[in-house]
Amino acid sequence: MLSSDDLRLMREVVLKKTGIDLSCYKENQLRRRLQFIILRSGASDVSEYLRLLEENPRVLEDFKNRFTINVSEFFRNPERFRDLEEKILPDLLALGSWEVKIWSAGCSVGSEPYSLAILFEEKGLSRRYRIWATDLDEPALAKAESGQYSQEYLKNVPPPLQEKYFIKLTQNGYQVNPKLKRRIKFEKHDLLRDPVEDHFQLVICRNVVIYFENEAKNQAFSKLSQALVPGGYLWIGSTERISSPADFGLQYVIPFFYRKVEGGK
Repeated sequence: MLSSDDLRLMREVVLKKTGIDLSCYKENQLRRRLQFIILRSGASDVSEYLRLLEENPRVLEDFKNRFTINVSEFFRNPERFRDLEEKILPDLLALGSWEVKIWSAGCSVGSEPYSLAILFEEKGLSRRYRIWATDLDEPALAKAESGQYSQEYLKNVPPPLQEKYFIKLTQNGYQVNPKLKRRIKFEKHDLLRDPVEDHFQLVICRNVVIYFENEAKNQAFSKLSQALVPGGYLWIGSTERISSPADFGLQYVIPFFYRKVEGGK
């Protein structure tokens, strides 16, 4: 296990080198995760690993890829998308705004915002939504911008929707239909450190704060709530929960969905 001094040094160097603030993460999980990454690199100790991190671009890239988890797929947890379509979307459309503004926080490689775009397009709402899709991981955002995916990402997409919204490039490669990109803006953004300049009817932040310490988790939920208009909805991950939603001006609605109350924070 890493010593306290090792952990402090790792936090300092990683923050300077990558912008990732390791102090936000639960310490025991952080130690195990860093230990795995160091062993994988072939380094014998923290000092050697940090030297590799400084000198070897591939080690740096591997660290960022493994620390910012980018496991994703279109319509991940399909039952939650059905809840969004059937139970949440009608309320969103009744909030009095012609355009539904959505923030996909921690969008990873883009499959979530593209899934949302497909949902809105299929509901005949092609002009009634706009999505701000953000992540800290620049390579993930570059993949999202490219809109190119392997077949594995499309396993939850019914064949008719695959034909309608994806262009087959190779035997196992697809490109999203360019019209899905028209209403999405991809942008680098640190959930804890960067400001949010807009307000949204729907904020989605799934499986992002699961490894955060409680203080950082509360900070994230507070910012996500503040980004919502009254009556707007926050959708969190299936492995997450908000134990005291009222502390953030939120009200539990259905599993993993919370509504911003009037006069909420």
